[in-house]
Amino acid sequence: MKPSPRAQAAAVLLLATSQTLPAQTRPSDGTMTAETMPAEAKAAESKPDDQAFLRGMQAKSKRQTADALREFNSAAATGHTEAQYVLGLQYLRGDGVKTDLAQAQSWFNKALEKNHPLAATQLGDMYEHGIGVPRNPGRAAELYERAALAGFAPAQTRLGALYETGSGVPRSAQAALDWYSLAAAQDHWDAQHRLGKLLRDGRAGETEYAEAMKLFSGSARGGNSYAKISLGELYEHGLGVPKNLTRARDLYTQAAREGEPAARQKLANLGRAAAAAPDAGKPAIKVALNRKTAQK
Repeated sequence: MKPSPRAQAAAVLLLATSQTLPAQTRPSDGTMTAETMPAEAKAAESKPDDQAFLRGMQAKSKRQTADALREFNSAAATGHTEAQYVLGLQYLRGDGVKTDLAQAQSWFNKALEKNHPLAATQLGDMYEHGIGVPRNPGRAAELYERAALAGFAPAQTRLGALYETGSGVPRSAQAALDWYSLAAAQDHWDAQHRLGKLLRDGRAGETEYAEAMKLFSGSARGGNSYAKISLGELYEHGLGVPKNLTRARDLYTQAAREGEPAARQKLANLGRAAAAAPDAGKPAIKVALNRKTAQK
Protein backbone atom coordinates (compact mmCIF):
# COMPACT_ATOMS: atom_id res chain seq x y z
CA MET A 1 0.00 0.00 0.00
CA LYS A 2 1.40 3.40 -0.93
CA PRO A 3 1.91 5.65 2.11
CA SER A 4 -0.46 8.58 2.42
CA PRO A 5 0.92 12.09 1.84
CA ARG A 6 0.61 12.64 5.62
CA ALA A 7 2.77 9.59 6.39
CA GLN A 8 5.27 10.57 3.70
CA ALA A 9 5.46 14.08 5.10
CA ALA A 10 6.08 12.86 8.65
CA ALA A 11 8.74 10.40 7.50
CA VAL A 12 10.61 12.81 5.26
CA LEU A 13 10.77 15.34 8.11
CA LEU A 14 13.32 13.00 9.69
CA LEU A 15 15.88 14.17 7.11
CA ALA A 16 15.68 17.76 8.25
CA THR A 17 15.54 16.91 11.94
CA SER A 18 18.50 14.52 11.98
CA GLN A 19 20.71 17.17 10.39
CA THR A 20 19.81 19.86 12.91
CA LEU A 21 19.05 18.68 16.42
CA PRO A 22 22.01 17.92 18.68
CA ALA A 23 23.42 14.41 18.64
CA GLN A 24 21.36 13.20 21.55
CA THR A 25 18.13 13.77 19.60
CA ARG A 26 19.05 12.08 16.36
CA PRO A 27 17.36 8.93 14.96
CA SER A 28 19.60 6.46 16.75
CA ASP A 29 18.24 7.64 20.08
CA GLY A 30 14.58 8.35 19.55
CA THR A 31 14.06 11.17 17.07
CA MET A 32 10.46 11.13 15.89
CA THR A 33 9.59 9.31 12.67
CA ALA A 34 6.26 8.50 11.07
CA GLU A 35 6.10 5.37 13.23
CA THR A 36 7.18 6.95 16.53
CA MET A 37 5.41 10.31 16.35
CA PRO A 38 3.17 10.60 19.41
CA ALA A 39 -0.56 10.27 18.76
CA GLU A 40 -1.13 13.75 20.18
CA ALA A 41 1.20 15.25 17.58
CA LYS A 42 -0.46 13.34 14.75
CA ALA A 43 -3.91 14.44 15.84
CA ALA A 44 -2.83 18.06 16.15
CA GLU A 45 -1.21 18.21 12.71
CA SER A 46 -3.21 20.21 10.13
CA LYS A 47 -3.63 18.88 6.58
CA PRO A 48 -3.53 21.71 4.07
CA ASP A 49 -0.58 21.07 1.78
CA ASP A 50 1.43 17.88 2.27
CA GLN A 51 2.36 17.74 -1.40
CA ALA A 52 3.99 21.18 -1.27
CA PHE A 53 5.96 20.10 1.77
CA LEU A 54 7.11 16.91 0.03
CA ARG A 55 8.12 18.89 -3.07
CA GLY A 56 10.10 21.18 -0.78
CA MET A 57 11.92 18.26 0.81
CA GLN A 58 12.68 16.78 -2.59
CA ALA A 59 14.05 20.11 -3.81
CA LYS A 60 16.08 20.45 -0.63
CA SER A 61 17.62 17.01 -1.14
CA LYS A 62 18.73 18.18 -4.60
CA ARG A 63 20.10 21.43 -3.11
CA GLN A 64 17.55 23.46 -5.03
CA THR A 65 17.30 25.89 -2.16
CA ALA A 66 15.12 28.53 -3.82
CA ASP A 67 12.55 25.94 -4.92
CA ALA A 68 12.60 24.30 -1.49
CA LEU A 69 12.06 27.61 0.29
CA ARG A 70 9.16 28.50 -2.01
CA GLU A 71 7.42 25.16 -1.40
CA PHE A 72 7.98 25.29 2.35
CA ASN A 73 6.58 28.82 2.53
CA SER A 74 3.58 27.75 0.47
CA ALA A 75 2.82 24.86 2.81
CA ALA A 76 3.60 26.82 5.98
CA ALA A 77 1.32 29.70 4.97
CA THR A 78 -1.66 27.33 4.98
CA GLY A 79 -0.81 26.03 8.44
CA HIS A 80 1.33 22.97 7.69
CA THR A 81 3.19 22.55 10.98
CA GLU A 82 6.02 20.40 9.65
CA ALA A 83 6.77 23.01 6.99
CA GLN A 84 6.70 25.69 9.67
CA TYR A 85 9.11 23.65 11.76
CA VAL A 86 11.50 23.07 8.85
CA LEU A 87 11.45 26.78 7.99
CA GLY A 88 12.36 27.47 11.58
CA LEU A 89 15.33 25.12 11.27
CA GLN A 90 16.49 26.77 8.06
CA TYR A 91 16.46 30.24 9.59
CA LEU A 92 18.10 28.93 12.75
CA ARG A 93 21.09 27.44 10.94
CA GLY A 94 21.21 29.63 7.81
CA ASP A 95 20.34 26.74 5.50
CA GLY A 96 19.44 28.24 2.12
CA VAL A 97 18.61 31.55 3.78
CA LYS A 98 20.41 34.13 5.85
CA THR A 99 20.46 33.17 9.53
CA ASP A 100 17.59 34.96 11.23
CA LEU A 101 16.92 33.86 14.81
CA ALA A 102 13.81 36.00 15.10
CA GLN A 103 12.33 34.29 12.03
CA ALA A 104 13.33 30.91 13.40
CA GLN A 105 11.58 31.64 16.68
CA SER A 106 8.50 32.90 14.82
CA TRP A 107 8.14 29.73 12.74
CA PHE A 108 8.74 27.47 15.72
CA ASN A 109 6.04 29.34 17.62
CA LYS A 110 3.60 28.87 14.74
CA ALA A 111 4.27 25.12 14.77
CA LEU A 112 3.94 25.14 18.54
CA GLU A 113 0.36 26.41 18.20
CA LYS A 114 -0.46 22.89 16.99
CA ASN A 115 1.66 21.29 19.74
CA HIS A 116 4.49 20.20 17.43
CA PRO A 117 6.89 18.48 19.90
CA LEU A 118 10.06 19.08 17.89
CA ALA A 119 9.25 22.79 17.64
CA ALA A 120 8.66 22.91 21.39
CA THR A 121 11.99 21.18 22.00
CA GLN A 122 13.88 23.44 19.62
CA LEU A 123 12.37 26.54 21.21
CA GLY A 124 13.25 25.14 24.61
CA ASP A 125 16.85 24.79 23.48
CA MET A 126 16.89 28.43 22.37
CA TYR A 127 15.63 29.59 25.77
CA GLU A 128 17.87 27.23 27.73
CA HIS A 129 21.02 28.49 26.01
CA GLY A 130 20.00 32.05 25.14
CA ILE A 131 20.05 31.58 21.37
CA GLY A 132 18.34 34.63 19.85
CA VAL A 133 16.36 35.17 23.05
CA PRO A 134 17.27 36.06 26.64
CA ARG A 135 18.35 32.94 28.50
CA ASN A 136 15.36 31.61 30.45
CA PRO A 137 15.68 28.04 31.75
CA GLY A 138 12.23 28.28 33.36
CA ARG A 139 10.64 28.90 29.98
CA ALA A 140 12.81 26.14 28.51
CA ALA A 141 11.43 23.74 31.12
CA GLU A 142 7.85 24.68 30.19
CA LEU A 143 8.53 24.02 26.52
CA TYR A 144 10.35 20.75 27.14
CA GLU A 145 7.46 19.63 29.32
CA ARG A 146 4.95 20.22 26.52
CA ALA A 147 6.93 17.94 24.24
CA ALA A 148 7.75 15.50 27.05
CA LEU A 149 4.07 15.01 27.88
CA ALA A 150 3.51 14.14 24.23
CA GLY A 151 6.01 11.30 24.66
CA PHE A 152 8.99 12.89 22.88
CA ALA A 153 12.09 11.24 24.40
CA PRO A 154 14.64 14.01 23.67
CA ALA A 155 12.42 16.54 25.47
CA GLN A 156 11.93 14.14 28.38
CA THR A 157 15.71 13.84 28.65
CA ARG A 158 16.30 17.57 28.55
CA LEU A 159 13.61 18.20 31.15
CA GLY A 160 15.18 15.54 33.36
CA ALA A 161 18.54 17.29 33.01
CA LEU A 162 17.02 20.58 34.20
CA TYR A 163 15.59 18.84 37.27
CA GLU A 164 18.92 17.13 37.92
CA THR A 165 20.77 20.47 37.99
CA GLY A 166 17.94 22.63 39.35
CA SER A 167 18.05 24.93 36.34
CA GLY A 168 14.72 26.72 35.88
CA VAL A 169 12.94 24.18 38.10
CA PRO A 170 13.39 22.98 41.69
CA ARG A 171 16.28 20.57 41.91
CA SER A 172 14.96 17.02 42.23
CA ALA A 173 16.88 13.81 41.59
CA GLN A 174 13.60 11.89 41.75
CA ALA A 175 11.96 14.04 39.07
CA ALA A 176 15.09 13.68 36.93
CA LEU A 177 14.98 9.91 37.41
CA ASP A 178 11.29 9.80 36.42
CA TRP A 179 11.80 11.75 33.17
CA TYR A 180 15.00 9.89 32.28
CA SER A 181 13.19 6.59 32.86
CA LEU A 182 10.45 7.49 30.38
CA ALA A 183 13.00 8.40 27.71
CA ALA A 184 15.27 5.42 28.48
CA ALA A 185 12.29 3.11 27.95
CA GLN A 186 12.32 4.40 24.36
CA ASP A 187 16.04 3.50 24.04
CA HIS A 188 17.12 7.13 24.09
CA TRP A 189 20.83 6.68 24.70
CA ASP A 190 21.50 9.98 26.44
CA ALA A 191 18.67 9.27 28.88
CA GLN A 192 20.00 5.76 29.46
CA HIS A 193 23.42 7.15 30.37
CA ARG A 194 22.05 9.90 32.61
CA LEU A 195 19.72 7.48 34.38
CA GLY A 196 22.57 5.01 34.81
CA LYS A 197 24.70 7.65 36.53
CA LEU A 198 21.88 8.54 38.94
CA LEU A 199 21.50 4.87 39.88
CA ARG A 200 25.25 4.29 40.09
CA ASP A 201 25.64 7.19 42.49
CA GLY A 202 22.50 6.41 44.49
CA ARG A 203 21.25 9.97 44.08
CA ALA A 204 17.57 9.01 44.10
CA GLY A 205 17.76 6.09 46.53
CA GLU A 206 19.95 3.03 46.89
CA THR A 207 22.99 2.46 44.69
CA GLU A 208 22.12 0.10 41.84
CA TYR A 209 25.29 -0.93 40.01
CA ALA A 210 23.73 -3.83 38.09
CA GLU A 211 20.98 -1.66 36.62
CA ALA A 212 23.49 1.10 35.90
CA MET A 213 25.61 -1.37 33.95
CA LYS A 214 22.62 -2.42 31.83
CA LEU A 215 21.81 1.21 31.06
CA PHE A 216 25.43 2.11 30.26
CA SER A 217 25.67 -0.92 27.97
CA GLY A 218 22.50 0.05 26.10
CA SER A 219 23.68 3.63 25.76
CA ALA A 220 27.08 2.49 24.48
CA ARG A 221 25.41 0.28 21.88
CA GLY A 222 23.48 3.34 20.75
CA GLY A 223 26.74 5.17 20.05
CA ASN A 224 27.40 7.08 23.28
CA SER A 225 31.13 7.32 23.92
CA TYR A 226 30.56 8.73 27.41
CA ALA A 227 28.69 5.55 28.33
CA LYS A 228 31.77 3.54 27.39
CA ILE A 229 33.79 5.64 29.82
CA SER A 230 31.20 5.06 32.55
CA LEU A 231 31.29 1.32 31.86
CA GLY A 232 35.07 1.40 32.01
CA GLU A 233 34.91 3.06 35.43
CA LEU A 234 32.75 0.24 36.78
CA TYR A 235 35.30 -2.32 35.61
CA GLU A 236 38.28 -0.24 36.72
CA HIS A 237 37.03 0.08 40.29
CA GLY A 238 35.09 -3.18 40.56
CA LEU A 239 31.72 -1.55 41.12
CA GLY A 240 29.03 -4.20 40.76
CA VAL A 241 31.39 -6.37 38.67
CA PRO A 242 34.74 -8.06 39.31
CA LYS A 243 37.58 -5.60 38.86
CA ASN A 244 38.94 -5.94 35.33
CA LEU A 245 41.53 -3.41 34.23
CA THR A 246 41.89 -5.03 30.81
CA ARG A 247 38.19 -4.57 30.09
CA ALA A 248 38.33 -1.01 31.44
CA ARG A 249 41.29 -0.22 29.18
CA ASP A 250 39.47 -1.64 26.14
CA LEU A 251 36.42 0.55 26.80
CA TYR A 252 38.52 3.67 27.38
CA THR A 253 40.43 2.93 24.17
CA GLN A 254 37.17 2.67 22.18
CA ALA A 255 35.96 6.00 23.56
CA ALA A 256 39.35 7.63 22.94
CA ARG A 257 39.28 6.51 19.31
CA GLU A 258 35.87 8.17 19.05
CA GLY A 259 37.45 11.46 20.09
CA GLU A 260 36.67 11.73 23.80
CA PRO A 261 39.48 13.56 25.69
CA ALA A 262 38.22 12.18 29.02
CA ALA A 263 38.90 8.66 27.76
CA ARG A 264 42.47 9.56 26.86
CA GLN A 265 42.94 10.91 30.37
CA LYS A 266 41.57 7.67 31.81
CA LEU A 267 44.09 5.68 29.76
CA ALA A 268 46.91 7.92 30.93
CA ASN A 269 45.83 7.43 34.55
CA LEU A 270 45.78 3.66 34.10
CA GLY A 271 49.28 3.79 32.65
CA ARG A 272 50.60 5.86 35.57
CA ALA A 273 48.92 3.57 38.08
CA ALA A 274 50.47 0.51 36.45
CA ALA A 275 53.93 2.09 36.45
CA ALA A 276 53.63 3.03 40.12
CA ALA A 277 52.40 -0.39 41.25
CA PRO A 278 54.77 -2.10 43.76
CA ASP A 279 55.26 -5.14 41.52
CA ALA A 280 55.49 -3.15 38.29
CA GLY A 281 59.22 -3.67 37.76
CA LYS A 282 59.69 -7.10 39.34
CA PRO A 283 59.18 -9.26 36.23
CA ALA A 284 61.86 -7.35 34.33
CA ILE A 285 64.26 -7.52 37.29
CA LYS A 286 63.67 -11.25 37.68
CA VAL A 287 64.44 -11.85 33.99
CA ALA A 288 67.68 -9.86 34.26
CA LEU A 289 68.79 -11.82 37.34
CA ASN A 290 68.04 -15.11 35.63
CA ARG A 291 70.18 -14.08 32.65
CA LYS A 292 73.10 -13.21 34.91
CA THR A 293 72.78 -16.57 36.68
CA ALA A 294 72.79 -18.43 33.38
CA GLN A 295 75.89 -16.57 32.21
CA LYS A 296 77.78 -17.71 35.36
